[in-house]
Amino acid sequence: MDRFDRFKKGGFNRQAAVKALKESVQTGHKTGLPPQLLALFNPRAQLPPVTDIKKPKIKLPYTGLGAYVKEFAGEGDVDYQPPRNEDRPPSPRLFRNRELAAQARVDTETKVEKKIRLTKWKIEEAEREAREKAKTFDPNKDPKIEGDPYKTIIVARLSYDVTDRKLRREFEEYGPIKRVRIVADKQGKPRGYAFIEFEHKADMKEAYKAADGKKIEGRRILVDVERGRTVENWKPRRLGGGLGAPGREPKPPKKQRPGALPVASPVVGAPQVDDRYSLGLLGREVWSRVLVWWYHDCRSLTNV
Repeated sequence: MDRFDRFKKGGFNRQAAVKALKESVQTGHKTGLPPQLLALFNPRAQLPPVTDIKKPKIKLPYTGLGAYVKEFAGEGDVDYQPPRNEDRPPSPRLFRNRELAAQARVDTETKVEKKIRLTKWKIEEAEREAREKAKTFDPNKDPKIEGDPYKTIIVARLSYDVTDRKLRREFEEYGPIKRVRIVADKQGKPRGYAFIEFEHKADMKEAYKAADGKKIEGRRILVDVERGRTVENWKPRRLGGGLGAPGREPKPPKKQRPGALPVASPVVGAPQVDDRYSLGLLGREVWSRVLVWWYHDCRSLTNV
């Protein structure tokens, strides 16, 4: 019977199998390795101690550095403060890691400084190009513009999927339409706005008042009269004009949030009165009672 036959049955034990394997080698070592491998791990003989080492004696006495201070570089010396490169960005330097400003001296521009420089350059180039185009801008000389400007409206914020037929069908409810023109770029892709000319001026006014804010193809449109040929010195948004700038500024909410304190409108010419009160020494319970009384009875609380 083989010594490993008892592990082939149920209840296999790994420790017992390792023990049987070590016994099968018959080396007498607890690892079970053969003598050839054990000889490789034997420690070497200890080195003999060395006691007759002679250290060289220093003949010169120890001295300080005061006598050599005059040899150090000072302010104004090239070795002390090298000349600054002409193309080095001005201080303070900008790094992604703020600690590098005090740890490293970098003469070339960093990634943050390069990004800021390119952004500033692009803005300046766009403004310069807009000023040059604004000098020669004249919508009356554009061959693509046709019709009566006082019967034409502009429809902006259109979906790129809107077609002439769809736009005509949406605006025919205000009156008969003479012409629909969706503006496209040089590649033929729509730019998101169109011009619609009505046959009657009254229909144009009706569409201007009623169609503003209407949803077409899931987008709320913006309707305005044509100002390029009707307003003197008018310039579009791309040339630094337009009506988009005031509309982008934050506006106060039309409806006051529930629970917000009423703010009284200032009176023109009224003297300024310091109506602030200090309640810092009061307790939390007194605080709440005073604020509730002040809000419900006086209605004059504006800031806390």
